[in-house]
Amino acid sequence: MSTPSRPNTGSVLIIDLTREKVVKRKVLSETVKRYLGGRGFNSKALFDMIPGRIDPLSPENVLALGNGTFAGTALPMTSRLHISTLSPLSGILGDGNAGGEFSAMLKFAGYEQVIVTGRAEKPKYVFIEDDEVEIRDAEELWGLTTGETVDWLRDEHGDEVSVAGIGPAGENLVRFATTMVDKYHSGARGSGAVWGSKNLKAIAVIGTKGVEPADPERFYGLAKEDIDYFNRNEFVRRIYSVIGTHYGLIQWYPSWRYFQVPLSAEELPIGLRPQDLAEYEVGRTQCFSCPLACKDVYYLPSTGEYGTASEFESIYALGSNNCVTDTEAVLRMEHMADEYGMDVMTLGDTIALARLLHEKGILSRGDVKGVSLEWGDAEEQIELIEMTAYRKGFWDKLAEGYRNFAKLYGEDALAYCYDVKGVNRGWYEVDFINGVFTLSHATSTRGADHLRGRSWAYWENDKLIDIEVVRGMLEAGLPDYRKDPVGALIYGERACTLADSLGRCKGSINSWLQAVPLVWKYPVFKGTAMLLTAFTGIEFTEKDVIDATDRIYLTEMAFNVRQGIKKKHYDVKFPPEFAATERAKAQLKRHWELVDEYLERRGCDVETAYPRRETLEGLDIGYVADQIGGKEFPEWDGPVRGVA
Repeated sequence: MSTPSRPNTGSVLIIDLTREKVVKRKVLSETVKRYLGGRGFNSKALFDMIPGRIDPLSPENVLALGNGTFAGTALPMTSRLHISTLSPLSGILGDGNAGGEFSAMLKFAGYEQVIVTGRAEKPKYVFIEDDEVEIRDAEELWGLTTGETVDWLRDEHGDEVSVAGIGPAGENLVRFATTMVDKYHSGARGSGAVWGSKNLKAIAVIGTKGVEPADPERFYGLAKEDIDYFNRNEFVRRIYSVIGTHYGLIQWYPSWRYFQVPLSAEELPIGLRPQDLAEYEVGRTQCFSCPLACKDVYYLPSTGEYGTASEFESIYALGSNNCVTDTEAVLRMEHMADEYGMDVMTLGDTIALARLLHEKGILSRGDVKGVSLEWGDAEEQIELIEMTAYRKGFWDKLAEGYRNFAKLYGEDALAYCYDVKGVNRGWYEVDFINGVFTLSHATSTRGADHLRGRSWAYWENDKLIDIEVVRGMLEAGLPDYRKDPVGALIYGERACTLADSLGRCKGSINSWLQAVPLVWKYPVFKGTAMLLTAFTGIEFTEKDVIDATDRIYLTEMAFNVRQGIKKKHYDVKFPPEFAATERAKAQLKRHWELVDEYLERRGCDVETAYPRRETLEGLDIGYVADQIGGKEFPEWDGPVRGVA
């Protein structure tokens, strides 16, 4: 590895809320080469700082906010802020990322990462302006919605300030509360409750230093090539920048009535079609450094409010999965979730689960205390969302989130809970897409998820956007999911790990093209290696990029091992009625064959799912093996509560 003459790395800001102490630590070039940034930095910090099973809502938990490597640069779509913690929803790694301008501002202030530890005695917020960092009283902010919080901080510090923080749901420790960035950008379900447990309302940042690549001519030349590609791609101009993620409503089969029916474009009810949503649209907006403008801006006539980013997940989870088809009501619910700071998928799916359990008599009328839970009742659902954010009455239980909620009602309720490691993402047959869907949900290091490798494993949308790019990747060695689903998924996981570490958006329409810079010209990761070399001054090869993503992923798997994850937790859930069939049993056998092959090819023990020592040492992280090797950890059954 060459020594860069001008390493382009800032500092890590470590904030101890208990002692109200701030420490700055320079990021080493070696750390950039090994972990890249963003998710990579965060996952290493969590493994190093959280020694074992603790209550995620205790002061011992760690909250990490990481810039991507390319934050603040002209490389398009690189403004994602990665947020990581031990999740109070799942009890394993909980992470995610959000757009907006915070990531760029933090970079401009000179920081790559913020790590928050401890718990403040009273509500606080952190104000960062370049080298100045202050922990300030936030008692006036406590109780405000996310939008009101941003407005208050902009009145105090100026319109240029960017804000990450929480709403009332995070303060009330709703287990699927999220971190909200600049009002409308949500990331990392569960992280909002960790902010609340630390009495931390927000972090506000102003940065003025800018960013300069080590080799500006080379870096900006490559960045321009990437921008030009998106500017000339017809699909991008026609779909991304016009209907954004609403495209999924006619392509991705949103579920109806708690995952009972996948809806085709022809079956989509009036009210939830892209053209119905477009009637409320008054503009479009984008994150820092993004030329696509994939997010809508909508107006709600009944309340006089404006909202943004009504995405596919909110329309299916709050709308079709609950049989709610009133367009404005669904948009209003999405806006309320943003204002209170809650993840729309867990919110919508948990309400739908409650409806199903009530319908089946597992939840009694006495349990729900006068709430009807009728499918499609939009007005009641709006009330339920507010009651959940404030943990009022019965809905205090719903605020526990999906599997935790079902667990309160025993095995009969858990039988209808289609989670993996405590996180919801519906259910699928193993035969679907040659096992890719179910395997990707099982192997995701944050629980069932569509943004951890699934769409990339079978080029879900790249086939529609630019088929020549798919052909180029296959020629460059990308495994074909039709012949090698496990190999294809591992590459998909690498793509997502890379995007999360670079700060690159994986796309309103998930694709290799958006997640991996320059993949259309230099497949598969060669373009990324060229950009990293030009930006950091550190020599990167394609193998270095792959090794970095594997190092991050294996570190996350080891983190979850310490939280009690065993091989049995790589399972797949079916509805009870289907699970009893011979077809389901045959599919389950196929699933476990794929899991075994996956663990073997990831370098893990096939019996325990622990990463092997030789694998970790081969990635130069033998210290991770020292932490898990030869040890038994109490079996995971959701988040730890109280004393560890």
